[in-house]
Amino acid sequence: MFEMSPRTRTRDLSFLVLWVLFILMVGILPLKNFVGHPHWEYIKWVPIPTVEDLRSPKYLLDISSDIVGNTLLFVPLGYFLRRVLTSFNPSRQLLMAVGIGITLSLSIELYQVYCHSRFPSIFDVITNVAGTVLGVYFPLFSRKSVLPAPQHLE
Repeated sequence: MFEMSPRTRTRDLSFLVLWVLFILMVGILPLKNFVGHPHWEYIKWVPIPTVEDLRSPKYLLDISSDIVGNTLLFVPLGYFLRRVLTSFNPSRQLLMAVGIGITLSLSIELYQVYCHSRFPSIFDVITNVAGTVLGVYFPLFSRKSVLPAPQHLE
C-alpha cells in the first residue's frame, strides 16, 4: 500500500473531518425542527415508489433531486476515507468506508425521526452509502485527482 507524508495525511484527515461535519450539518439543520419525541409514522420504510408516485412529475423531480443530492453529498466522504485509509488493502478500505457511511447516514436518519418537517427514509441511507462507495472508487475513474496522490516514502 502507500505511505503518505505526514503533511498529506494531516491535510486529508482535516478534509475528512470537515466533510463529516458538513454532512452532519446538512442532515440535522435547522435545529429548531428537533422536538424530542419520535415521529415513527414519518419514516419511509419502503423505497419502492407506487404507480401513482411514478405518474407524478413533482414526485419524480423530488426523488431525482434526492438521489443526486444524497449521492453527491457522500462521494467526498468515500474519497477522503480512501485517502486516509491507505494502509489497508482496497477491499478493507471499501468495507470500512461503507461501515462509516452507513453509521453516519443511520445516525442522521435517526435524528430526523425526532424532527418536524424531516422525513427519514431507508432510500436516503441507500443513496448515501452508494455515494460513499462511488467516492472510494472515484480515483479509479478519474485521470487526475483533485488532491495529489499519496507518495511512497523511502
